Amino acid sequence: MTTDVPPPTPRPDAEGRASEPPPLSGSLPRIGEHAGMLAHGTAELRRTFGPTLGEDTVERVVAESHEELLAMASDPAHRESIAVRFARERLEALADARGLEHRAVPHVLFVCVQNAGRSQLAAALLAARAGDALRISSAGSQPADRIHENVAPVLSHIGADPADAFPKPLTGEVLAAADYVITMGCGDDCPVSPHQDARDWPVGDPAEADWERLQEIVAEIEDRVDAFWREVSGGR
Repeated sequence: MTTDVPPPTPRPDAEGRASEPPPLSGSLPRIGEHAGMLAHGTAELRRTFGPTLGEDTVERVVAESHEELLAMASDPAHRESIAVRFARERLEALADARGLEHRAVPHVLFVCVQNAGRSQLAAALLAARAGDALRISSAGSQPADRIHENVAPVLSHIGADPADAFPKPLTGEVLAAADYVITMGCGDDCPVSPHQDARDWPVGDPAEADWERLQEIVAEIEDRVDAFWREVSGGR
């Protein structure tokens, strides 16, 4: 199966003014709609992970996640929402790495420098094939403050919500919990552990790609994802 990349977004106008990036689908709550989102999210995470990891650990991870994502959104409601999502992913990985949760499926982690293009596309394409058969995440060694403008519509076309594909830093918990670590152009900036199945996919960076080059990059990632899925699924 080949993913057709949607047409390119508009280029700057005749006066050189850049057009506004397209809105992300599935937009997150805005200011005033969910007051205290971080507090509510923290309370929910305490109920879920407190009994196994301890409430102090939960609160520390939430606070760190919020601090690390401060550049991600000017809207506090958006920032608090993605901080809660990021904290949940980290807490799940921490419980997994400590053997506190039964691991039902393998965990695949895609890592690139900015976590704003290649790794997000690979994660979305693999998720479309694997469903619940794999746990899939992505991270960046030097995460950007948002996904690349030309990647957002491709993610939507694949069936992923760009609002959920926010760039996030590579953390020790998520790295330790991964069974497969697939790096995508970050070289020595993307560490792996000896017990992990580590691979490198040297695909192009969509950051500065025009529409034609973006199609080539998506096709190459898709080919690699298909081959990987056939391997780990036994060809099904």
